[in-house]
Amino acid sequence: MTGQEKEAIREVNVVLIDDDALVLRNLQSVLEDLGFSITAFEKPLVAIEWIEKHGADIVISDIKMPECDGFEVLERVKRIDPACDLIFITAYAHSEHAIKALRQGATDFFHKPFKLAELQAAIERTSRFRTLSRQKALLTAQVDALSLELFSRNRAQSTMLGQSPAMRKVTEETVDIAATRATVLITGESGTGKELVANAIHQMSPLSDKPFITVNCASIPDELFESEMFGHKRGAFTGALENRSGYVDAANGGTLFLDEIGDMPLAAQPKILRLLEQRVYRTVGETREKDANIRLIAATNRRLEEMVESKEFRSDLYYRLGVCAISLPALRERKEDIGLLALYFLLHFAQEMGKPIEGISDEALRLLGRHDYPGNVRELRNLMENTVIHCRHDGMIQPDDLPDHLTSGGSTESTESPSDAAWPIQTIKFEEVERLLYTEALNRTDENVTAAARLLGISRGKLRRRMSMLGMDAAD
Repeated sequence: MTGQEKEAIREVNVVLIDDDALVLRNLQSVLEDLGFSITAFEKPLVAIEWIEKHGADIVISDIKMPECDGFEVLERVKRIDPACDLIFITAYAHSEHAIKALRQGATDFFHKPFKLAELQAAIERTSRFRTLSRQKALLTAQVDALSLELFSRNRAQSTMLGQSPAMRKVTEETVDIAATRATVLITGESGTGKELVANAIHQMSPLSDKPFITVNCASIPDELFESEMFGHKRGAFTGALENRSGYVDAANGGTLFLDEIGDMPLAAQPKILRLLEQRVYRTVGETREKDANIRLIAATNRRLEEMVESKEFRSDLYYRLGVCAISLPALRERKEDIGLLALYFLLHFAQEMGKPIEGISDEALRLLGRHDYPGNVRELRNLMENTVIHCRHDGMIQPDDLPDHLTSGGSTESTESPSDAAWPIQTIKFEEVERLLYTEALNRTDENVTAAARLLGISRGKLRRRMSMLGMDAAD
């Protein structure tokens, strides 16, 4: 058994019920020596009451007991938590008992005397299945329960899709910066999500109810840049047939996001610098300056420091923009997030297109993890949209559903071996994912545990139990 499997077994909460005190103590002692976490009860009704308060992953129960028999235990435990697994052990076994138990939802059935190794194997098998199911459910719940925005509105914290150290650092920086009105410079390769981060800063800031205006500097002709940005007065230049407001006017009171600022004309840069330093601007054709009540966020995929050295970008503007800087990692630098992002996009597009696709097979995830994604998250998003469009069957995405360049071993693959490049689910700290997920669900439901459990698709008892195991008090 691997160290990870042993750790998973220690985390499984096993409840043992048997009215024979000697059998109970002996079995508890042996199972605890094997590494299982055991809570034992002689009285089934006391056990059920305990399970209702604390929950259980696996229940091992005798059938013939004076207070209530094992079938009643099974029925009541399943009402408390349908996902709880129940294993029967009994000295009064008949074939019809086994058939009835399995039909009513029992996981396994053992006759006394039984081989301890068989019971151990059954518990370990159930434990591994529960661990894998929990991991899948947590990932699915995270991407499904959180809104389509990568960040939550009106919160002191935010949750980005990605648990890699690089993305946690970006999230922390974004939360800190959002609380201020400071100018922000976001850098990163094309497709890393710079506009999403800019929008998240705005949504978490005190300006969230004000305009968020996006300007792509590369798309505006140099000769029209000043007019588009600050507006113009009728007759200011040939073709100015009427007064026109600019982007700064449109963003009044809110946030102006200048994307691809490295492509801004050199002649316009002093005016942007004055906008930042003096908080004033002048409409083309006007002599009077106007106050600018905006927050400015800029982004670029170019190396501005090199452009400063080559005199393509003003140094004073560069340093003024970089008061607060966020650098977004390329997707190849956070490959542990590929599986989570792929699942997020898959569920989004499957729901949008009305296709009954629920997940991605391990082999398909392995292939997704091998690719280097020169187009970053945008490329992965487009890839998953294409995959959903062309997928012709239900259920799980398989390798043959993926584009040919992922399955043919092309040059865009990384140099890692397939086993190293597979989706590294082992590196994800699921306790952190759970804590973020439960906090998010409670925030969205005004701390209503029942509503939060419903949002997550789990029982109220299970949510309380998991929160308790994580040290989260639902009453806080």
